[in-house]
Amino acid sequence: MTSVGEKGKEKRLFVLFGIVLVCVLIIIGRLWFLQLARGEYYARLADGNRMRQLRLLPPRGEISDRNGAVLVRSKPAFTLSLVPEGFGSDNEASVCLLCELLGLSLEELEEAVEKGKGFPYEPVRIKQDLDPETVIAIEENRINLPGIFIEEEPVREYLHGDLAAHALGYLGIISPAELQRYGVSYRGSDLVGKSGIEQSYEELLRGEIGALTVEVNALNRPIRTVNVLEPVPGHNITLTLDAHLQAVAEEAFSEHILTLEDDPGTQTGAVLVMNPQTGEILAMASIPGFAPEILLDHAQRNPYYTALSQDPRLPFFNRVTQALYGPGSTFKPITALAILEEGVLSAGDRFNATGVSQYGVKDWVINSGLAPFGQINMYDALGMSSNHYFADNGAKVGIDRLSVWMTALGFGAPTGLTLFPGEASGLVPSREWKRQAFSNRGTSEQNWYPSDTEQISIGQGFHQMTLIQLAQAYAAIANKGTIYKPQIVKEIEAPDGTVVFRAVPEIAYEVEAKQSTWDALAEVMKAPITHARGTARSTMAGAGYTMAGKTGTWEVPGSVSNGLYVGYAPAENPEILVAVVVERGGGGSSSAAPIARKILDAYFQRDIPDT
Repeated sequence: MTSVGEKGKEKRLFVLFGIVLVCVLIIIGRLWFLQLARGEYYARLADGNRMRQLRLLPPRGEISDRNGAVLVRSKPAFTLSLVPEGFGSDNEASVCLLCELLGLSLEELEEAVEKGKGFPYEPVRIKQDLDPETVIAIEENRINLPGIFIEEEPVREYLHGDLAAHALGYLGIISPAELQRYGVSYRGSDLVGKSGIEQSYEELLRGEIGALTVEVNALNRPIRTVNVLEPVPGHNITLTLDAHLQAVAEEAFSEHILTLEDDPGTQTGAVLVMNPQTGEILAMASIPGFAPEILLDHAQRNPYYTALSQDPRLPFFNRVTQALYGPGSTFKPITALAILEEGVLSAGDRFNATGVSQYGVKDWVINSGLAPFGQINMYDALGMSSNHYFADNGAKVGIDRLSVWMTALGFGAPTGLTLFPGEASGLVPSREWKRQAFSNRGTSEQNWYPSDTEQISIGQGFHQMTLIQLAQAYAAIANKGTIYKPQIVKEIEAPDGTVVFRAVPEIAYEVEAKQSTWDALAEVMKAPITHARGTARSTMAGAGYTMAGKTGTWEVPGSVSNGLYVGYAPAENPEILVAVVVERGGGGSSSAAPIARKILDAYFQRDIPDT
């Protein structure tokens, strides 16, 4: 009996020992798995609980004008961020307190937090550019706001309000598509360029992200800095714009439209000033504009953006590069080029302007009940803006050749300016174009007629063009055939001061025409200013410099006409070209030309000392 009992006890001890051994092996195995096999993984989790990595945004690059005047820069400001997992969004008291302190609605806070869901232990920026009072209030309530960080970050500052807004652009919250395009260094709460230079050169302006690693306690409050990786500032960009001329252009437009008869002050439009000999853009104004800095203010951004988006005047729309216009009589110099090159008439040949063309186009003097122009040459015709002269002789050139000359001058294609949003292409009408455009109508409406060519020749036909395209065509006349690619960036400088880009004049087109043609055009282009009955004579009188240019009126069915003016100076050696369009402005001589005159005066009189 005893031996049997002892054997049973030994058996039980053996089983117990086996169980203990298995448990020890399991523990050892688990320790091996945790410490060795998965050691790094769990170490990272532990660090994730006690370490926080804050992204340090670099100062965004400065944007300056051609003379070194800073237009946009970054300034230091306080930003509030929170860690989604550490904040405790289910804590209703903390959520309500934070909303109250920041002046945010619950929906706005939730939307901001949602953007950081992919990085639960990485702080998400909630609000930038906090005022000192808000920062103090947050610090006083730290005990009730776990997971909150106050950082000093650079924010954008637009030093001249809405000056050159369409050229400079604005910043906005990154979209999902942009987040995918720009890559892993961006987060869902980041601000990126949405238009203009800010968008076109986003990655150069932004710089390189840095990082600040801090250790936090159980309440997600930082207790010490572990490591700092300094951010690299963005590149600085110098534009070809002249801030003084830009301000003159915007002010001249805004002030002059107040004097117009039809709904004064409500007109929209655009101004472009460039150097035709280099392609440099000296001023680019689209009216109305917008204030980029307001779009950065969290409290004002949404209602302001909504108001701009719903404004029928389309403030975000860059009318210099995106709007398509009929040219009116500003197209007549292009018709004159074709007339001379196709051998229809020479500049000195006489033409009997009876006032009504073969297909019914009338001169303005006939519509005004005045006597017809009679025997005139090209100088007279352009100076007095004779529709009859250009309609009849343009019809003799024919649409086939007119279309070729329009294409040669760059119409129907973007000019190549690097600026977002991209340019509209415009329209060069032709027989084939009309067949396709009217393919759903009868054959008679698809055919091209001489009357269509007459309308094209005087600038009232199917053609559509941007203001910058029209300016480029005039640059070809000013340069006797050479068109330079328009440029708005003069220089780009790296953070270490190295110049990584410097613009040089780049030829876009060489328009092949006889020297005699260019010489003739150089003379007749002065006619609207120098002719006794020139359409721009009264507006441009008394200037201390010579000018060449043309007024234009584009008839808009059911509305007031658009007024245009394009011209350059000095006429003998052009260094500045001005193009203006005033939508619903009426005649170009009364609406657009006075604006151009103020810009030209400012350009030539700037260096004249006060007496």
